[in-house]
Amino acid sequence: MKTFQILSLLLILVTVSCSTSSIEEFVVGDNFINDQTGIVKIDTLTIKSSVVKFDSIASNSSGRFLVGGNYNSFSGYKNANSFLTMTFDGTIDNTKFVFDSLCLVLNYDKYYSGDTTVTQTLSVHQLQEKMKLDNSYLYSTSNFNYDTTPLGSINLKPRPKSGKEVSIRLSDKFGLRLAQMIKNKTDTITSSDLFLNFFKGIVIKSQTNVKGAVMGYRISDSSSTDNSSTSTTAAAKNIKTRPQFRLYYHLFPNPTELKDLYYKFSFVTDGIYFNQISGDQSNSLMEGIEDTNNERDTKLTNNYSIVQSGIRTFTKLKIPYIDNLLLIGKNSALVGAQLRLFPIEGTYNKTSDLPDSLCVYSSDRRNNLISQVTLPSSSTNYSYARLTIQKDVEETVYYQIDITSFLESELATQLETNLSLMIGYGPTPSKKTAGQVILGGANSGKFRPALNVYYYHN
Repeated sequence: MKTFQILSLLLILVTVSCSTSSIEEFVVGDNFINDQTGIVKIDTLTIKSSVVKFDSIASNSSGRFLVGGNYNSFSGYKNANSFLTMTFDGTIDNTKFVFDSLCLVLNYDKYYSGDTTVTQTLSVHQLQEKMKLDNSYLYSTSNFNYDTTPLGSINLKPRPKSGKEVSIRLSDKFGLRLAQMIKNKTDTITSSDLFLNFFKGIVIKSQTNVKGAVMGYRISDSSSTDNSSTSTTAAAKNIKTRPQFRLYYHLFPNPTELKDLYYKFSFVTDGIYFNQISGDQSNSLMEGIEDTNNERDTKLTNNYSIVQSGIRTFTKLKIPYIDNLLLIGKNSALVGAQLRLFPIEGTYNKTSDLPDSLCVYSSDRRNNLISQVTLPSSSTNYSYARLTIQKDVEETVYYQIDITSFLESELATQLETNLSLMIGYGPTPSKKTAGQVILGGANSGKFRPALNVYYYHN
């Protein structure tokens, strides 16, 4: 049986902020009480907070290419590179042409995280080995050998919502080689397997340690196109495409009615691709967190915490004296528990920068995620941290979480408090975004987590 002190209970129920209300006025989740007994609200349970950083995340088949770098003072620099494979896309119509240029063309998918006013350098490198999955996955820390001399590069000030393409001019030497292979109609070009053996893929690298933005790029075309020929004109420029090599050429003599002819090599959508995401935590609040089992108490981080995607980082909350609730009495029952987490003002530009929701997990003492927390009376409906904007005298922004089921489970064990709550991005957002939310820790004044527990008591 759990042990506790009567004095602690008295402090909870008497000296510290308790209130009662009519049962008819109170509903939490799916819990209803059908008589006229009052509700006791307890809002003084101790909460301990810390930051937990995970080693890596599965980042293959993310649904988005991430390239670029951003920065926040809590965790430092974040850098994203994309690894992908290409294939010749279509058939060969013209062999008597003059090579003009070879470009890698990317299209924004409108996602970004960071400062888009900062100019960054992107470079394209040829892979020197085939990418292979590791037990069906590739991770944010995975790497494959590539030629350190780039095929091409660009200085870029991102415009994610402009609808414009990003075109990176590549090596003429490599372009001429591809052009000659097209003219010869070699099997290496027309066979996807042979082409992959010849050209194993590319990595699109971003400049490290830049306080800019991580950009999202499309992995699929915006609409279907006629792929019967890769001899393409400018008429298709309104199509938002997946990554492409475009080998531009002109005919000789060049007909005046044809402009921007090109053969294309497109990203293999059913192939292997992943986002490689790394960070530099030097001089940040997370510097050296690896030396403490990837966990740091928020007392050591200016009483701030963080949830982060790309480099997956969670806010951990532990409620060490949950067992004190058992002293309320035999005729009492837990009705509901609502937790609020507050983003720190000034760490985001506008509320639309914040994710609409975050995932909530239970974890063991070794910080292994056990399961996603569910709503009361359900094993399939999950409880999320939902962004809420309350506008009274002044705007209040917070994430609200129903943790009733979590507390019920902990109280039912009648053992020493064992589990913690982990708040963070879910698996899909973790590998296709590069954002963060900086939250108040347990001792951060008005931004500290607020837990209200409601008990039926007669």
